[in-house]
Order: sequence, then structure tokens, then C-alpha cells
Amino acid sequence: MARLYKRGPCYYLDWIENGERFRRSLGKIGAREAEAVQAEKEAELRGLITPTRGVTVATVIADYLRWYEHARPTTYRRARSDLQKFLDAFAPLAAEGIDPNQVEMWVIRHAARGSAHKAVKLAKAAFKRAMKARPALIQHSPLALVSVSEPPVSRAPDYYRPKQLEALYKTARGPLWRFLANTGLRRGEIAKARRSDVRDGSIYVQSTSEGRTKSGKWRMVPLNAGARAALKRLGKDRLVEAHADTLGDWFDEDRRAAKVGGSLHWLRHTFCTALVQSGVPLNVVKNLAGHSSISVTERYAHHAPGHGVDAVKMLAKWHRKRHSGTASD
Repeated sequence: MARLYKRGPCYYLDWIENGERFRRSLGKIGAREAEAVQAEKEAELRGLITPTRGVTVATVIADYLRWYEHARPTTYRRARSDLQKFLDAFAPLAAEGIDPNQVEMWVIRHAARGSAHKAVKLAKAAFKRAMKARPALIQHSPLALVSVSEPPVSRAPDYYRPKQLEALYKTARGPLWRFLANTGLRRGEIAKARRSDVRDGSIYVQSTSEGRTKSGKWRMVPLNAGARAALKRLGKDRLVEAHADTLGDWFDEDRRAAKVGGSLHWLRHTFCTALVQSGVPLNVVKNLAGHSSISVTERYAHHAPGHGVDAVKMLAKWHRKRHSGTASD
């Protein structure tokens, strides 16, 4: 027997199976939908139907987010926000009965919202984890059949120019933005950075149980004069007493005060761009920025001194020869 009850805005289903008690949140759904899930679960318990639709999408996602909050705390709030869009569309549906075509059409309709692709990617991970870690939850994932390709995007990374940086440095949290522009740390990395990470004139960015780097590897970034000056104005234990997402809100406030556009991540682009413009080899930039592969760093290659200049000069010579009639056909 499956017992249905409501607590606050959510319905819950409670039952005993193989001597073990289960309770599942059905999310914010209507009474009829909740009763339909209850009827299916009771039919499953009696052996009348194959257990394929007793768990909702909301249950799988909620289980995943509980794990995600502890496993990846620095990106948890962003993941939760992206998954909420998926939940708004599919939360009350049966997890193992969700139609892959319906999901693909949803992404197409919301293609302008880039987070739709992220939401499906995270939802796929949630279903995959449920099958592996909680086999009692679901036995197969319809989302494995969902094929969604992100639209190709290729553009040069934006970065701040010197005058824009000077304006940012004069804002309420200017030392923090100066430190990030001179070290290239990601928001999640600076959010967990401590004074103890600074030693021998460098800051060590490491993967720990408290938070991992994006590549999963540690790196060392030497502190230049700008970074050292900014460091004096940061925290005495944690360099910044704020969650990673809060840093983005702070930056939005300060960039508006400085009357510049962009985003917090532009500071990291500025770090990489300045290094390449100064003639630093790409493999060194890769190591300092903590990129997962050299292909990521190559996005900044066009900033290298003289990049493409000699080639275009050769083209100009070719045109002059053609017009003067000295070139052979």
C-alpha cells in the first residue's frame, strides 16, 4: 500500500518495499497527478505492472542536487538555477516515462536561453547517477536517447582595456578585481582561497575536498606587483568572505558604478590576453590559467605580437606584383 500525503506545497508518497521504507517527494503537482502516481506505485507493488513510472523527474533531480551540494559546492547554486528551468517543464512527469522527443523540442523552443542546453546536460547526469548510485530509484534513463547539440559559437574572448581596469579598481571592491585580473583565478577558486595558500611569492590553487579546480589539477601563480598590492587589502584568513555566486553580484554592482560592460569572467580573459600580448608562450599561459588543454588557450593566440602581420604583408607584396605585371601567371 502506498500512502499519499501533502506537506506544504508538495505531495509525498510513502511505501514499504522488500522490508524497506521509502518516501519520495512528488514536487509541486496537482492532486490528480499525485493520485495517478500513487495508483501506479500501488499497481507496481502488487506486481500488476512493471515498475517503470513510480518516480518523478522531480525526485531524481532533488536526489542529484543533494549530492551535488556536497560534491561541488562552488557551482551548486548555478547548477540548481539551470536545473530549475528543466524542473519547471518536467518535474511532475514519471522519470522513466519521460519522452526524449519532448525534451528535444523543449530545448529547441528555448534555444535562445543558452541555459537550456546546460539544464539537459545536468539532467542527463542526474539520471545517470541515479541509475548507478540509487538503482532502487530508476532502472533506465530515457534522457540517454536525447540528442541535443549546442549551436556552434566561436568568438574572441572579451577582455578589459587599461582605462576600464583603472575604473574598476576605483570601485568599492577594487582590490579584489585587481587581484583577479593579475592572477586569473576563477570565481570559485578565489571564493575558497586563504592566506595559507599564499607562500613563496605565489598563490597555490589546489583541488581539495572543500572545492576542486575546474581541471582537477593544482597550479601555482606567481604574484606580480599589482597582485601583491591588492592582496594587502583582502581578508586575513579567507581572502574573500563570500560565496562564488555572490562575487558575480558584487562585480555587477561595481562595473555599473565604473560604467563598463562585461562580466566577472572578463577579468580572467584579461589575465590571459595580457600574457599573450606580452609575448608569453601559450603553454606557459595554459599552466598559469589552469586550462584543461592547450586548445582552450589557443583562443587567445591571435593576441600574440605580430600574429598574422607577416602573412598579410606577404599578401600585400603579392598584390603589388600582380598589379605591376611582374608576377608570372
